Parts: sequence; structure tokens; C-alpha cells
Amino acid sequence: MAGRKRGKHTQAARVLRLLDRLAGRRHGVALSVLADELDVTERQVRRDVDALLEAGHDVVVGPRDGRATVRLVSASARAVVVTRRERYTLLGVLRVFDVLRGTPFFDDVESLFEKLTETMSADERDELERFGERFAYVPDGGRKPYDGKDDVADALQTGVLDRRLVQYTYRAPTGKRHGGTLAPYALALYRNGLYVVGQRVATGADAGAPLPSTRPFVYAVERFVEATVLRKTRFEVPPGVRLAELFEGAFGIFFNGEPTRVVIDFSAELAEWVQARVWHRTQQVAARRDGGVRLEMDVVNTTEVVPWVMSFGPHARVVAPEALATRVRDEHLAAVDAGEGRRRRRPTRAPAGSSARASLRSARHRRRVAAETPTTGAGPRRRCPARRPAR
Repeated sequence: MAGRKRGKHTQAARVLRLLDRLAGRRHGVALSVLADELDVTERQVRRDVDALLEAGHDVVVGPRDGRATVRLVSASARAVVVTRRERYTLLGVLRVFDVLRGTPFFDDVESLFEKLTETMSADERDELERFGERFAYVPDGGRKPYDGKDDVADALQTGVLDRRLVQYTYRAPTGKRHGGTLAPYALALYRNGLYVVGQRVATGADAGAPLPSTRPFVYAVERFVEATVLRKTRFEVPPGVRLAELFEGAFGIFFNGEPTRVVIDFSAELAEWVQARVWHRTQQVAARRDGGVRLEMDVVNTTEVVPWVMSFGPHARVVAPEALATRVRDEHLAAVDAGEGRRRRRPTRAPAGSSARASLRSARHRRRVAAETPTTGAGPRRRCPARRPAR
């Protein structure tokens, strides 16, 4: 239909999001703001408001500050007292979640922030705005792009909250795609990225049953190409699966594997810095005679340990296990080979203008040598006559 804006969500999902946006807003939300947040026209927002009225919700549409505003009337509404420190901390939480912009997590935190802001006085809101220059969050290693992943992230979050299966298509780091049905157990935040901890399940008559000999796995949210909630299906997390226990011995996001004793020696230059941090819950740090320290820990999966050790360059040496030491050494050698390969591929021809500069330097050198060459016999210093080349 001409003039109609196609939304990102169905009306049922949109109405639920509208209800969530209105909840706790004493002064309501402008109709134009709701239209932008839901990516629909104002006319469609009015139709969604009508759907809320039909469902028994007390919703009022009226003017406020010269704009049409939608307000949810709640009989149980009550003021929330937020202290000055809590307001500052809340701003910090919003800054941290900025790396998840484009996902329901950021939208929900931002909505919560706005709801609490509305309960503050004008002076408190002004102070909160000034707090923006007193807290900064610097992402370590950048952030992941979630543009265009609204539906994917929403489906995965719905699956986690409602314990519903999700049909998906996933693109592996190699570029290869695969799909199936996933039971999303939980969401995890790691290095400014969002991950799903889940298990592939069977389909058809055995829908919802875990696949044989399949353990929970970690999926990066940005690598999901498609994700759709299967509304009529549900799953139960196996009794033996506990999220805290899965990551108990992990070093990073990968938790599948057997515990391995990792021993790393650090130089004296980094000794104090290494001791100032808790790298793993099982770590033991001991001083060495040369001023360095030795770090020991029991790690389930050493995938993330390799780049971590390499980041210290010559200041870290893997003592055990031998397999880890070999992997680190091979990665260092591969980096050296890659660098030498680039140098070998450089053109041997001198760049434009270099020949003229080299000739000029050569001429200057000849004149300097000639001027410093001693003359034969007495009398004033003079240049020796140039010899002619033999014919």
C-alpha cells in the first residue's frame, strides 16, 4: 500500500514492544518518537494503541508540549527513589552497554534509563547530563557490528527467556553456512560481543531432544544469518548443565575440553603488572630468581591462551604444556615468515627520483674524497689529475 512503512516486526510483536516502552513512563511517549523506535508510521502506532485498548489496557493519547503523546495509565505506578551515586552508576551501565547498540539489550537498558530519568527532578536530570563527562568506557579490541541484526537478536533473546527452540542459519568464521534447530540456554557477554550458549537439537518426531553426544556450544550473535522462534515448541535445559560450571575453568569464551595445567614465565619488566590482575580463578603466581614471575592455572580450553601469550611478545614464555608452547612458537614463526614474504615481494626497482638522488650523493662523495686526497710534493694543496681509464 502506498505510503505505508514496512516495519521490522509483526503487529503482535510490535504491540508488545509498544507496551514495554510505555510501561513506567509517567508522562508518556511522543507518538513520533514511538514511530521512530518501532520503525513504522504514526498511523500504524495508533492502530497498535487500539490493539492495546482492545486487550484491556488503559492507554490515553493526548497533547503534551505541543505533540501527540501516548500514555499508559497504571494504577500501581509508584515513584522510584534513585540516589546520586546510583544515578552515576546507571550512567556507567548505559555506557558499557553501548557496545551492544542494535540489539534488544541496548534498547532495554536505554528504555530503563529513560524511565528512571523521568522520575527525577529537573536538577537531578541536569546533574545526570553533566555526569556524561565524568565516565567513559573504552572497549578493549573494538566492538562488533549488530546493524541489521534486530530480528536475529530478538529471536535469540526470546528463545532464552521463554525456553523456546530457534530455527537458524549460521555463518562460520570460514564462511561456510549451516543451519538447524537450536535450544538457546543463555546469552553471554565477552569482550564487547554477545554470544549464545546453546545446543543443537533433533527435529521432526524427536523435536527438542538433544542430539546424541552433543555438548553445549558457543555461537557469536553477529554470525547468525537468520533466526526464527518456533512458537509451538519448548525445551528444558538438561539437569547436568549449569552455566556457571560451564565457564568455571574456561579462559575466555570457549569451555569445551579437558582441564590442562598451564605454566607461563613472565619477565621482570611485567612481573608487577601480571601480579596486579586475576587472570583465572585457579591461578597461582610465584616469584622467580631473575625478578620475573611464574603463573600457573588449570585451563579447560587453551584456544584463547595462545593470542594472550603472544600479546606479551618476548616477555612471556610457555613452560607447559608442550603442545601450547609449540602452538605459540608456530604462530610467532608464521608471523615472521609472513613479514619476510611481504619484504620479498617488494619491487626491486628503485622508486622514481632515487637514481638522481643516488647520483647526486655519489658526486658529492667523489668531490669530498678528491678534496681530502694529499698532493705530491711541496707547495699549496691541489687536486690530483684524474686518471684516464685504460683503453
